[in-house]
Amino acid sequence: MWPNFFTGFPFPFPTLGRVNYNTLPTVAVTVGTENVTLELPNHAFRNRDYVGVFYINLRQAIPAGTTATLPILIGTNGDTRPLLAYNNEPVTVENIAGTGIYEIHYNKYTNEVYLVNGGYRPTTATAATNVAAKSK
Repeated sequence: MWPNFFTGFPFPFPTLGRVNYNTLPTVAVTVGTENVTLELPNHAFRNRDYVGVFYINLRQAIPAGTTATLPILIGTNGDTRPLLAYNNEPVTVENIAGTGIYEIHYNKYTNEVYLVNGGYRPTTATAATNVAAKSK
C-alpha cells in the first residue's frame, strides 16, 4: 500500500532515502604499467549534475604488490580521468586506504575529478612536511 500511496503527488516522496543514485560501485580495478584504473559502470556520468559530489564504493581491493606511486584514474566507457587531491596532485595507490566509500567531487566543465574524503592517506613526504611546518 505505502509504495503506491504517494504516486499522485508531484514530488518523489517514496524514493526519498530509499534509492541512492549517488553511490557508484566500482566494477573492476585494472592495474597497468603506468596507472591504476577504477572502472565505474557504463554511462555513470549520464544525467549527473555538471558540478557536484558523488560517492564511489570501491568494492575490489587494489592488488597487493602494486607499485605505490602509480596514479589512480577513474574510468567509464573507455574514458578515464585522473583522480586528484589538493594542489592538483594525482592520487596514487599509496594514498588509497583500501575498499570502502570515497567522496568524489566532479566538474564536468573542466573534466576534473577530486578525492574529497574517505580513506585518503597522505604520502610520507607530505605528512612529514606538514608536521615540520606545524612545529615551527
